Amino acid sequence: MNKKIFLVLIFSLIARIIYFVYDQTIWWDAAVYLSMGKFIFSSGALGFWEPIRPLLWPFILGYGWWIGINPIIWGHIFSTLFSLGIIYLVYLIGKKLYNEEIGILSSVLISFTWIFFFFNARLYTEIPAVFFMLLAVYCFLEEKNLLSGFFLGLAVMSKFPAGLLLIILLIFSWKKIKNILELIIGSLVIIGPYLAFNYFYYGEPFSIILFAQEFLKYAGIWIFSQPWWYYLWEILKQNVLYVFAVFGVYFAIKKKEYLLTTIFVAFLIYFSIMAHKEIRFAIMFLPFIAIIAAVGFMKILRNKESLIIITLLIFIISFNVPLQVENEYFDYFENKELNGELLIVHPLVGYNAEKATLMYYPWFNSTMADYWLEYLETKNVEYVALDNCEGGFLCNPSDLDCEKKKEEIYSYLKENFIQVFNKQSGKCEYVIYEIY
Repeated sequence: MNKKIFLVLIFSLIARIIYFVYDQTIWWDAAVYLSMGKFIFSSGALGFWEPIRPLLWPFILGYGWWIGINPIIWGHIFSTLFSLGIIYLVYLIGKKLYNEEIGILSSVLISFTWIFFFFNARLYTEIPAVFFMLLAVYCFLEEKNLLSGFFLGLAVMSKFPAGLLLIILLIFSWKKIKNILELIIGSLVIIGPYLAFNYFYYGEPFSIILFAQEFLKYAGIWIFSQPWWYYLWEILKQNVLYVFAVFGVYFAIKKKEYLLTTIFVAFLIYFSIMAHKEIRFAIMFLPFIAIIAAVGFMKILRNKESLIIITLLIFIISFNVPLQVENEYFDYFENKELNGELLIVHPLVGYNAEKATLMYYPWFNSTMADYWLEYLETKNVEYVALDNCEGGFLCNPSDLDCEKKKEEIYSYLKENFIQVFNKQSGKCEYVIYEIY
């Protein structure tokens, strides 16, 4: 291995280990994947299930739990390995398409871009998905199309939008039927069983994937709605050097080197036209921008030392550890034996419990409020854990009846349940009710 990329990987690893020591916070989606992992390996006896989620990452996390390893630590190990793999693959792709210098510079740029670094610790699906996407691209460049399709399948099973890369590679293979068939066959080895399961269980192979896209239109959309130029601006805020991607695209088109630019632009357009926008989604195309930006930078300024220094300075300035706030609400049900059903509006409560029913899935609105009120009246519900801050029990401002219906749920709980936990944190209230 080249000494320079080895040093990049070592420093990247050390930085991630140091950060993990100080930040082990479990966010919403991570709690879902961890709980799904328990659900898979307990045959449904523990955890809970969200059908819209791809299966690979929950399976990896659940396997760690099944063999007796703390799944959070297990997940961080895999996330870090995937992260280092991304850095190395960016180097390999940059080196193959351009030269060693571009490979090194683009690997430094991606490694120390704050959102990429930060989400290494979040146990979300972007990191594993991008790792397999880059493996697929590298194999495609090496003309190993069967392997490329196989890794594309793993990418899709990590995060569904990765399927866009399959379409792009098929387009770039349109002159060679053999390559197209190998890409499709390789991907179907992984995706095929999942689609077959959907067909037999739901009656439609693509129903869950399509519903996942529909889900993003409604679930918390008023929270995550952003203008179309959101990603362009946010990426520049991460590191101003990404502006050199403009020049990189120009030189790529001039030399008829279209692959990386097509991937970057296609994913940028895809995520930009979606109403639901989060900066973490940019991780899906960030490695490709890093390579393109490194090319543009070296074509214009030809000073690799300044790129590295500026990247590290921006990273150091951006470095921060979120405040760790202890909240007993989330682990109230840890090691607690339940005799009835537990209803929750935040997945972390469910992860720490043995079993839970999700009031927030697929979304909460006035119609679902009616459903849950009837559910409380007719089912064997022992506990209900609610909060008014984290998203699962929030009403869309355009749903005028939702707040009224939600108050009816609170009124029913106050009349028929005992409040066993209450905590105020700023404007947020966390409350748990137990049946009389």
